[in-house]
Amino acid sequence: MKIKIKELKKLVKKVLLTQYKEEYAEMMKEVVMFGELTGRPSHGILRLVKGNYGVFVEKPVQGEPEFIKKTKISTLVDGKGNPGMLIGPLALKEVIRLALENGVGIVGTKNSFNSTGSLSYYVEKIALNNLIGIVFCSSAVTIAPFHLTKALFGTNPVAFGIPSKPHPFVFDMSTSSITYGAIMKAKAERKSIPANVAIDKEGNMTTDPEKAAVGATLPFDNSYKGSGLAMIVEILASVWPGASFANLNYEKDGWGNLYVAFSSDLLSNTEVFKERMEKLILTLKNSKTKDNQTVRIPGEHTFKLIDENLKKGEIEVDENIIKAIKTYLE
Repeated sequence: MKIKIKELKKLVKKVLLTQYKEEYAEMMKEVVMFGELTGRPSHGILRLVKGNYGVFVEKPVQGEPEFIKKTKISTLVDGKGNPGMLIGPLALKEVIRLALENGVGIVGTKNSFNSTGSLSYYVEKIALNNLIGIVFCSSAVTIAPFHLTKALFGTNPVAFGIPSKPHPFVFDMSTSSITYGAIMKAKAERKSIPANVAIDKEGNMTTDPEKAAVGATLPFDNSYKGSGLAMIVEILASVWPGASFANLNYEKDGWGNLYVAFSSDLLSNTEVFKERMEKLILTLKNSKTKDNQTVRIPGEHTFKLIDENLKKGEIEVDENIIKAIKTYLE
């Protein structure tokens, strides 16, 4: 179904205000709306429905998020059991502040739960401040490392945001062959998932999202390289900041993230760097392709989608999810 963007924003905010104060609800609304506006529904309003690793945490939180360890360039955040879609924006604000003041910012988070949302949202915000950003994100175990049949790593996405012209270069990838959000979406819509991306609990390939949800996903390339990259994210986003890793102490330590931002002025002049980035992108786009195919630059499609959707003033959303949200609000 189609819905006006203004109406959807109000609906999202209304849901969030049932549990969070105004400041937090506004932050989280932006993350949810980014998922919808950029064509990533698995990171959008689906996360407002309970049971989908979203804005509602199943167990009681331990209090307000706390900045527990600070240096001139770094901060460690204890999420106190709050959702990733709240802890992420708080960490984002802090890492940008650190990098703008000191040239480098590093923020680790632990003890949060559920999805952080689309990592593109975070690195784009960093890059729009003329900073280079990298975000590593862990989650509940989903990936079975290469040759294993049991999930030990999260979907473990990593994203990069780099200042450029006319808009930032944004690259966001999951180290899993399919995101858990996509599995949940297929499950909700009673659809199959693609072949060769997940296994059931016995280790057999499956296209059934129900079986995949209790089984495991595979590394994005189903090789030791993808498994190795997933492990790097597990180390940086979980082992280092003190979050749960390989499903150990999950209830106590929760999910973890790592946000890194540094000024492009450290090795260059920001404007010169952005011009050189633009030149690199134009060189790629003007190069010869086979069969006149379009060269796709990371982040380009996202900005195009946002512009198109905002101009139309409405977007397509899942009617069943809207019904579930309205039922919750009754």
